[in-house]
Amino acid sequence: MKTRVISGVIIAISLLVVLLAGGYIMAGVLFVLSCIAYNELSKACGVHTKDKKINILEMMGYLGIALHYILMVIYGDSKYFIISVMFTFLAVMSAYVFSFPKYKASQAISAVFCFVYAPVMLSFIYMLRIADGYGPYICWIPFVAWICDTFAYLAGRAFGKHKLAPVLSPKKTIEGSIGGMVASVITGAVFGYILSTFKVHNNTIIPAFMLITFAASIVAQIGDLAASGIKRDHDIKDYGNIIPGHGGIMDRFDSVIFVAPMIYALAALLLK
Repeated sequence: MKTRVISGVIIAISLLVVLLAGGYIMAGVLFVLSCIAYNELSKACGVHTKDKKINILEMMGYLGIALHYILMVIYGDSKYFIISVMFTFLAVMSAYVFSFPKYKASQAISAVFCFVYAPVMLSFIYMLRIADGYGPYICWIPFVAWICDTFAYLAGRAFGKHKLAPVLSPKKTIEGSIGGMVASVITGAVFGYILSTFKVHNNTIIPAFMLITFAASIVAQIGDLAASGIKRDHDIKDYGNIIPGHGGIMDRFDSVIFVAPMIYALAALLLK
């Protein structure tokens, strides 16, 4: 537990520095995290085989990640994401076709899935940061997933009786889930109040933040369960061991990855 807490504090401080810095620093950090997450997912989903070095399918995935971040930094517009997604799809399928039957179709499909799941979805944090007007003060919202997770655990320990997903995650409860959602909405309301008090935005941001954090809390829990499902399907405990006490990047950022694109979309609709 001590190791987990220390790692958590270091992650929180590092996160604060990166979010405040933005720009190339933030893009660079997210690029590295995306590559590590892609590696962890590709191993979990069977794209990478334990007895071999990086294969051609994975190489195409890493090229796709590089292209994705280059386009993102240069153009700063999510509409260009279709280019990197299509490039990665075509590159992976070309590698599969011209090396047939070396790789299975499931490996090629998983290679594209892993690219979209981690690198593309994670990159929406950068897109939030550079959003006109509200970017600097909303880019932290995807990390409300961690607040949701913490209070879901505490509420579950205190009040949990009814299982949320008994087969997939026996320890999670409906009461804990509700506790995580309530804590997330309160966090959004408090932050919205602070912004309106300091005239960063008018008070209409309070209900907007409450709605965004409410949706985030639901999606965050789905993301957490989805990542757990992939691990159970492939009989692994953790995606990696890069973060002491937490596991891999996917173990720590699983819910954040799910939340980021949804918040980007809601912010575009609700924050003007």
